[in-house]
Amino acid sequence: MLHYCRASFERVGHEVGALYGGQRPRVEAALARKLRVPRGTRGVSVSMDRVAVPMEEPKRRRVGRPRKGAATRPVDVVWRMAYAACLTFHDAHGEALGTLRYGRMPRGEARGLAERLARDVQALVSRRRGLYVAVLTDGAPELHALLDEALATHAPSAKKPVRLVDFWHLMEKLGSAARVVAGEEKASALREKWKLSLLNMPGAAWAIAMALHASGKRHAVLGDGQPVHEALTYLENHGERMHYAEARARGLPIGSGNVEATCKSLVTLRMKRPGARWEGGVWPAHPGPARPGALGAVGRGHAPHACTAEGRGAARSMIRMGATPVEPHTATDLCVCQF
Repeated sequence: MLHYCRASFERVGHEVGALYGGQRPRVEAALARKLRVPRGTRGVSVSMDRVAVPMEEPKRRRVGRPRKGAATRPVDVVWRMAYAACLTFHDAHGEALGTLRYGRMPRGEARGLAERLARDVQALVSRRRGLYVAVLTDGAPELHALLDEALATHAPSAKKPVRLVDFWHLMEKLGSAARVVAGEEKASALREKWKLSLLNMPGAAWAIAMALHASGKRHAVLGDGQPVHEALTYLENHGERMHYAEARARGLPIGSGNVEATCKSLVTLRMKRPGARWEGGVWPAHPGPARPGALGAVGRGHAPHACTAEGRGAARSMIRMGATPVEPHTATDLCVCQF
């Protein structure tokens, strides 16, 4: 049996992407309706992050006759931000039960990604009253704003979502600050003390900020930075999102590792390779999108078998006769990844 050549896969993928783009709202709405909550779910967390991707963009030709040996199609390689997001189901202890992963290529609309995430939250919470919603991000204010606005507008059933900054981002900054405050020998013990207080004592973030102020080493230099100043700035800017002890007492997650993993699996592993660069909105997977943010794909997580059929409906009309059909995955192996 002859297999498809690369050109055929690429052409069919782009045609599927164009066909999907015309009916994306209908497919997304159907996916949200069919979404199934894993057994034991007590709440969901939503996260967004971004990662730089090398993109190929046309380079303006110089005026006049090109010199001998000049490139016939000159390009620049520039770094643009791709966005990733995830919706994670959690049990009563904050442990992850499954994750839906989403992505947008550079020049895709980050606001649209946040709105898609919020609409899925609305579909879940409206069917399962009592689910908590946690918003987990790093310290980027634009990501806070995108998610807060999207949830307020498109997920009205998500009452009083808990907003947290990733715990491990904070500990990374405090670890560097501890080296300045306590010295290399005692830094590990001080860092562990701060970690335990953040996990178990309400208001610990402000107590740590006061201790850093009292050290008098805000502007002390270590290497190329000022770790105490950076840690204090982080605490002052995001202290209202650092109620980790209260969150743990309620069984809420406090880390954004799921979206960090999404950035790695969707973008870094596939796109940031030696010498690799990408054009327009083409995501290096089959089938590929026709334009940024145009196609849904399948990865690991939890979603019903019906979602796969809905998403593949447009694709079937584009696949040639004689091609070997791809069997759907089982219900426990699916998630929706929007590219």
